[in-house]
Amino acid sequence: MIGTGSAFGQKPTVAGEWDGSFNSPGGERPLKLVFKVEGEKLTGVAKRSTGDLPLEGTVKGSDISFSYTVNYNGNALTMFFTGKVTGDSVAGTVSFGGNAEDSWSAKRVPAEKPKSD
Repeated sequence: MIGTGSAFGQKPTVAGEWDGSFNSPGGERPLKLVFKVEGEKLTGVAKRSTGDLPLEGTVKGSDISFSYTVNYNGNALTMFFTGKVTGDSVAGTVSFGGNAEDSWSAKRVPAEKPKSD
């Protein structure tokens, strides 16, 4: 018998859109992420008001880690995110180029269901 869960017994995936926020030395910041998954490889985009940035990382079971680089006062600053995925939520720690750390969290954006006529 095939186990319960998603179709064909597949493991849940973090692929898709996520909305959240992270705490920074300058206050809370919105966080919009789009993840793509191939095996344990995680790629995607961090959507920011100043433009989208590519992200890369890994996902192993419920552990997720990824990073992207921003321009902070004319300098490249790499943001490193680590966390645990629990269903449609994820939470963890963000490191600002190794200089400071704080918390972040996000929730999955439900996929739009096709409209039936």
